[in-house]
Amino acid sequence: MRIRKMLSRFQLVPKRSTRLTKIVVALTIVLAVVAILVLHSATLNAQAEADAWRDEAQAQEQEKSALEKLFGNLGTLEGIKDIAENLLGLTDPDTVIIQPEN
Repeated sequence: MRIRKMLSRFQLVPKRSTRLTKIVVALTIVLAVVAILVLHSATLNAQAEADAWRDEAQAQEQEKSALEKLFGNLGTLEGIKDIAENLLGLTDPDTVIIQPEN
C-alpha cells in the first residue's frame, strides 16, 4: 500500500519535447537505418562468398570423380598392365608382336 501512495504522488505528464530531443531521436533513427544497411550488405557479401565456395567445392568434387575414374584401378594388376602398355609402351613377355615391313 505504501508503494501505491508513493506512486500516486508522481504523475507522468508528457512534456513538449525540446529541439535537442528531436535531433537526438532523428540521429538515432538515422544511425539505426545505416547500421541495418551495413549489416544487410555484409550478409549479401557473405552469401556471395559462400556460393562461390560451394561452386568451387562442386568443381573439385567433379574433378575428384574424374580422377578416380581415370586412376581407380591403378593398384590392380589390370591397371598396372594398362599403364605399362599405353603410357610406357611395354608389352607382356609372352606376347608376340608382328610388325609389317615398310
